[in-house]
Amino acid sequence: MMRFSRRFATLVSSSPDHIVLTPNCVSRLLKVTELKPTKYLRLAVQGGGCSGFSYVFSLEKGPNDDDIVVERQGARVVVDEGSMSLVRGSTVDFVEDMKSRSFQVTVNPNADFTCSCGTSFGLKV
Repeated sequence: MMRFSRRFATLVSSSPDHIVLTPNCVSRLLKVTELKPTKYLRLAVQGGGCSGFSYVFSLEKGPNDDDIVVERQGARVVVDEGSMSLVRGSTVDFVEDMKSRSFQVTVNPNADFTCSCGTSFGLKV
């Protein structure tokens, strides 16, 4: 595990112990951040949505003190500790279909079920 010494944030290589970044996710994130290399993709989980919890993606300038930074080939995703407990082991992908183009959590081993659009999930109990 690599350490990222900006305050207390932790940098880890993309791994099943944290989250996995697909090649599509890495490629798209590098394109999005190409002009602003200090940007990170934030994955957060908030209460709500049709299944109980919702995934929220946003671009950030950098990690916060309690963030875990997952990196693969220069693409960086930040996840706060609370959200990481709900998405640990998940796969983040960039999905393009007829309806949309977006970053999505495509596999979450902590989810019992997801809504049909894949933006919200219910936890395993």
